[in-house]
Amino acid sequence: MVTVLSWAPIFVVLGLMVNGIRLRGRLRRLDTLPASGRPTDPDHLFICAAGVQLTEAAKRSASYHASRERLDVLDLIPADLTIERALDVARMVDTRTYRANRLAPGRGAFQALLVRAEAADRAGVEVRDDYTPVELVEVTEKLKRHAPASTDLAVLPGLRAARDDGATRVRVQRRCWSAVRPMNNIYPTLRDIATIVGVHLNRPWGLAATALFWCQPFFVCAGRVPVAPRDLIRSPIVRITAGVEYSISTVRAWRRQQRAASEAKAAGLPADPVKAKTKAESAARRARYQRAFADGPEMFLARPWPDCPWCGSPELRVRLVSPDLELRKPGRFQLDECLVCGHLFQNPRLTPAGRVLYERDRQDGMNAAKTEVAVAAKAARLRARAELVRPFLRPRAWLDVGAGVGSFCNAARTVWPRAVFDGVGPAESIGEARRRGWVDRAYPASFADIAEAVTGHYDVISMFGYLERSRDPSEDLDAAAKALGPGGLLVAELPNPAGLGARRLGRYWPGWGVPGVRQLIPVDNLVAALEDRGMRTVLVQFGAAHQPGDLLAAVGLMTQAVAPSPTLPWLPGSPSSPIRWLARGTVLTASIVPAVLAGTVGAALTSYMRQGDRSNTYRVVARMEG
Repeated sequence: MVTVLSWAPIFVVLGLMVNGIRLRGRLRRLDTLPASGRPTDPDHLFICAAGVQLTEAAKRSASYHASRERLDVLDLIPADLTIERALDVARMVDTRTYRANRLAPGRGAFQALLVRAEAADRAGVEVRDDYTPVELVEVTEKLKRHAPASTDLAVLPGLRAARDDGATRVRVQRRCWSAVRPMNNIYPTLRDIATIVGVHLNRPWGLAATALFWCQPFFVCAGRVPVAPRDLIRSPIVRITAGVEYSISTVRAWRRQQRAASEAKAAGLPADPVKAKTKAESAARRARYQRAFADGPEMFLARPWPDCPWCGSPELRVRLVSPDLELRKPGRFQLDECLVCGHLFQNPRLTPAGRVLYERDRQDGMNAAKTEVAVAAKAARLRARAELVRPFLRPRAWLDVGAGVGSFCNAARTVWPRAVFDGVGPAESIGEARRRGWVDRAYPASFADIAEAVTGHYDVISMFGYLERSRDPSEDLDAAAKALGPGGLLVAELPNPAGLGARRLGRYWPGWGVPGVRQLIPVDNLVAALEDRGMRTVLVQFGAAHQPGDLLAAVGLMTQAVAPSPTLPWLPGSPSSPIRWLARGTVLTASIVPAVLAGTVGAALTSYMRQGDRSNTYRVVARMEG
């Protein structure tokens, strides 16, 4: 054990060197804005953090650059940032790909932003000059979503950064990393522990790791780098005293909050308006769910089907009975399997009111932020979906059915930049897709209702994660046959109920999607149904469609089954119960080792899972015959 730990400082040294090279490269690629004598474009607005000094000359310079580069949003980086803030910019933003990466989360220095008025209006962002850096994180994220390919960063000479302290910087880091990459909040602690262990067990390398950590800022920011941190010379001292400075700034921030709370109470206002609003929303959400489930979840189930909705056979068997493992909303749900055609379907199904209730807060509301993070994490998979049609045609117009907020269409534009991408979906989500500019045209309707009106308009129609949640997949396939012209392609992606995960993980296979998934269609059934409608299947893909992570997801579902989060508003009892929080903490701690093992084993098995039809997902491409 001692021998293993003695290697820890060696890994720290290697990590600091490699990371230093990476961070320096990112900072060097930042543009430095030149001075400009042109007047500021009246369409350009400026959003600033409190204490930031933005001169008219700096505004002219930023406006000229944004106009020349056709940018809707420009994050303005002061050259005089503190050293740790400058390093944070490099940690959070890959400057090679940030502008072109349409799904990258909005990140920057969180000091000042130039934004075009139309983009600010679409994003619903208020133009102010007194934001806190933490608030600017949310503003930057919104603006990047609404200007996904016209947002960039640049260093603006003459822009003076606001005063900084350790407490604010930590809050910004937590806001940026907690949902996207939570481990980034832990890595510094692991690095420090490894260095301390190294000083005791492997003194030469431990001291080398310590010295390299102190001097890393010079290597990253000294010389030909656009930023010139105001505390670069004393950065080793800053890093040595960082813990003390953080403690002092945290106490000062707490005292300011206490004074502000006292003043608010004296004026008859909430001590913390944001917390008060959040608490009121949580209470209202809890009351709404408690009322909805007061008479039991059974009232949201329709009558059971006596036969298979795919082939009509009455020969059925129970394949799975499971609660809602992901959100733990009340109720148990049954999946039946047809013994003749193999079709699996929820029986009994949720009523329309039940679907609204059980789908609420799954990808919106209290889980909206997690959903946005998940979309960014699967950017490569979204682009792979767009590549499916490359061997068969170059799309000019693409209609995505069940488009949600348009995540696929947004990512697919990097693959087919000249194509038009439209979407079909519920009014709220597809309306948001249109506001963001992620779809060119939004159809707030069911696909069957618009199929005849769009006949021949699109050479590709896609259904990703849609058919398994459809009320009537046969009706949607009929609509696709009606909407596609000769030579047009239908592209579909569905969970594979015959995959290895479905057979081995039981109710903890994430592909079951209980209770949102209404049916799971075997690939042979789908191919036959397409053939019946005049569409010839030209590609069936298993291995490349596989989505790694089933084992890790299964551990997460088990954890949620044993000890769900006490904050879930549909659970009975008090959310502040110490027993429930203790149970939750204990189970989460106990799940760390299984989660690590599951992630490791799952990664090792990826190539095996991509052989044959073992994958958890399959894709089908079919051409409409003339």
